[in-house]
Amino acid sequence: MTISPEAEHRPADQHDPEPWPTAASPGDLSRRLAQRRSELRLSREQVAARARVSVRYLEFLEKYPGLPTSAVLRQLSVALQTTPSALLGAALEMPPGREPLAGLNRLARIPRAECFRLIAAGGVGRIGFGTASGIVILPVNFAVTANTVVVRTDGGSVIAAHADGEVSFEVDHVDEALEQGWSVLIQGQAHQVLQKTELAHLQRCAEVLPWAGGDRAAYVRITPRRISGRRIVRP
Repeated sequence: MTISPEAEHRPADQHDPEPWPTAASPGDLSRRLAQRRSELRLSREQVAARARVSVRYLEFLEKYPGLPTSAVLRQLSVALQTTPSALLGAALEMPPGREPLAGLNRLARIPRAECFRLIAAGGVGRIGFGTASGIVILPVNFAVTANTVVVRTDGGSVIAAHADGEVSFEVDHVDEALEQGWSVLIQGQAHQVLQKTELAHLQRCAEVLPWAGGDRAAYVRITPRRISGRRIVRP
């Protein structure tokens, strides 16, 4: 299925009432467009207006593998405060933060309440703890409930084996296009949840969906003893 160049630049308030003829099959660009729009908390109508494309065409790009022109891709990247390369996944396998900043940015402390707000939605963080062979830091999916951090793991994993003790937990976000970022560090006591009432509550209320899949029946809860955050602030 293709969209004509005229449709690409149709005013954003004009909708094509016809349904799509096939089921949605998003491609890489589709997922990155939708993800970035979600991060900025923008509606399709807002992004379409900023990018000077029709809402219908933006909907198509978010649902199907599309090939927008270079001009439209630039318009979309500006509307989404990112770059064409980022939307195309050019640096997918590269760690963030490789480009030097302008040098005028500064670090600012993040208050405790703001730290919790930043991580409240959950996502991917890193848990660190000591083992017999040294310090181990592992990426984990997490959720936040009642001002505690909850992760799920396999009952025989190294995390489960060190679940009752002092740990560090870190979450960060980097936006290279805007030269902004933040990091939240939690230090506290972890325990594997074994009490049936607490476990049932977490299974019901703490939505942790590990990317690795498999049996992740063990829940580990981290109670913060100390929480701190830093944000890169542009002048």
